[in-house]
Amino acid sequence: MQVQHVLEQAQERRYWRVMMRHMYPLKLKPVYDRRIWGNDKLAKIRNNPESHGSSWDISAHPHADNTVLNGEYKGMKLSEMLDTYPEEMLGEKKRSQMLRLSILDTAATLSVQVHPTDDYAHKYENDEGKTEAWYIIKAEPNSTLIAGTTAKSVDEIRQAVENDTVEDICKKHDMEEGDLICIDAGQLHAMGAGMIALEVSQNSDVTYRFYDFHRKDDQGNERELHVKKSLDVVDCTKQCEKEAFPLDKKLINKPEKVLDIDEFTMEILDLDGEYVLETDKKRFFCLTNVENDITLECEGEVMDFPFTESIFIPAQCENVTLKGKGRIIISYVR
Repeated sequence: MQVQHVLEQAQERRYWRVMMRHMYPLKLKPVYDRRIWGNDKLAKIRNNPESHGSSWDISAHPHADNTVLNGEYKGMKLSEMLDTYPEEMLGEKKRSQMLRLSILDTAATLSVQVHPTDDYAHKYENDEGKTEAWYIIKAEPNSTLIAGTTAKSVDEIRQAVENDTVEDICKKHDMEEGDLICIDAGQLHAMGAGMIALEVSQNSDVTYRFYDFHRKDDQGNERELHVKKSLDVVDCTKQCEKEAFPLDKKLINKPEKVLDIDEFTMEILDLDGEYVLETDKKRFFCLTNVENDITLECEGEVMDFPFTESIFIPAQCENVTLKGKGRIIISYVR
């Protein structure tokens, strides 16, 4: 009798696993992170009572693990979904290839910082390295950010840190709405003030600060710097330039590939009417609405897709249709 009971339980578990393999677009609860440089613009757009500065909108990282808000998986953590249904969620992609999407809302410039490569992060941080890209959703006039350095060597950067002249070796870029810039692991950078930006990156939370403008927190303390590790991983040869994709120059209903690197690919879809997402069960997709409120339909179900929000499309999900007028960023791993 005991053996029979065990067999019945095993059959029941197999049954429910098969039944739960149905996948659909996942709306996720953002994890907000209060930052010293944070603004209140994103909070106003989303009708939130508090401002934070950073919103982790698609993340399965231990620091910020989103919760599913809709459908039969409501209440499950995104990491739990990936662990339980890896093929259905990720397709042919590895767990380490999962992406992280967040929205930055800046009232001040972030710290001058650098992220490690995979090798360094695996060895010292038990985390992934971090290559990232920023798409500018909103920008105040004369907005700038830091990406790259004029320094020719690590010793020159070390001297700038010791002499408190880090700002003098930073390479600045003027940024406007619709601009995109890619920040490789090892590249010195800092998001500037007065912008709302989509950050697409590897699933990592490792940041080393060179310099933080001597600003102080509520207790009057300056934030911790990570000079040794910063100097370990910084690469002066890592430079970049922005690319501009203004909203008044659109390729309607035809995704345009705007970034294609080993870590991830980004496409811009300027939607006017409807567009059926091209899925292949080999990869997942992350969709981010960077212009106007639209809707998303899948298998007869209609869901709102508001401005600034993101939706995760599992690899096994099919028949996804976007409807409305606006700009969508489609992120995936090729």
